[in-house]
Amino acid sequence: MEPGTGAGLNTAVERYYDITLDLYEDLWGEHVHHGFWDPGEIPGAGGADRHAATDRLVRELVDFARVPAGSKVLDVGCGIGGPALHLAGGMGCTVEGVTLSAKQAARANEKAQAAGVAGRARFHQLDALSTGFPDASFDVVWALESLMHLPDRPAFFAEAMRLLRPGGTLAVATWSVREGELDAGERDLVRQILQHQVMPDFSSLEEHEQLAAAAGFEQIATVDWSPAVANSWDPSFAQIRRLEQGRTAMRQLARERGVDVLGFFHAGPLMKKGFDTGVVTYGALRAIRPADGDPAVDALIRPVADLLRAVVGEDGAWLDSVVPTTRVDGDLLVESHELAAWSLALSRAYGDGVDLAGHVAGLDIDRIVELTVADVAAYVAAHRTDGAHADPAPGPDRR
Repeated sequence: MEPGTGAGLNTAVERYYDITLDLYEDLWGEHVHHGFWDPGEIPGAGGADRHAATDRLVRELVDFARVPAGSKVLDVGCGIGGPALHLAGGMGCTVEGVTLSAKQAARANEKAQAAGVAGRARFHQLDALSTGFPDASFDVVWALESLMHLPDRPAFFAEAMRLLRPGGTLAVATWSVREGELDAGERDLVRQILQHQVMPDFSSLEEHEQLAAAAGFEQIATVDWSPAVANSWDPSFAQIRRLEQGRTAMRQLARERGVDVLGFFHAGPLMKKGFDTGVVTYGALRAIRPADGDPAVDALIRPVADLLRAVVGEDGAWLDSVVPTTRVDGDLLVESHELAAWSLALSRAYGDGVDLAGHVAGLDIDRIVELTVADVAAYVAAHRTDGAHADPAPGPDRR
């Protein structure tokens, strides 16, 4: 089966994941994606090691992309919901997952129900480039090993830009290809991987970075995780039976599901060779949709957050993690006494017209929950009288 483009490719991807859903879940567990190991670690044959490694990859992407707790997330290519359940569980995110596979969406919804997070994690059979969600619907667009299936990657970055709120985060982890010219043997290896994994082509990490910039993203960063994930294709990890060890079973599967299912079993040795030779790479990308607001508001976001940092006793790394869409209540967990101290610091810095505590007291509970750092900056910009610019009030002892 040769991958096509557009609707034909979507149909092929849908069919591939429909017919391999149980195979992936049996062998890989909650997560249909690579695992992550520290240098020198070797995966064992036990399932717990595989599952811990795939769980860790999700945490690594959360940390690298600085995904805020409580975010509203679009999970592009959600699979059977493993990463989304992590985001909706301990992190308290609200997740809309999309996949081309109806069976994956159904299984993910079952798992969300069983995990008790069905109210925060919902899964749909939708094309990632045509979801129908309104503009600026999400704080985070999350794409964990899904870009490889998309034939129009510039369209993906443009759609992510449309769907993100100003200041929102794009978090991507993806298979990729080495930058530069490949020789004939390397090109043939890539061709076979693409064919068996139902993908149109690979982009390099550098190309992904360029596409993000062309779409208008800022603060773009990439990291090469190839050495950390390559163990995913070690036979003791993948546990994919070799064809010569199970020809009868393979023939039976092909009769039941069609010959396309055999691509699942070809993938292991091909991907291992790709990583061993350095032809196949793997990396993550994070990027921010620029804030669209008033320049006066944008200029206040960091100073306003810095006053809060002094109140709560955090360091510069904490300040760097705060973005315009960071929620004061849901993400930063600002308590009432801290809000009062922050309000006092703001009034000292920007004049008596700024009374954040009074402003918040007049909001309904839903608006308080949704209040972001950018909202606070906008309030300050509208009410500032530029008073004494005194030092912020000392923060409470948080030990």
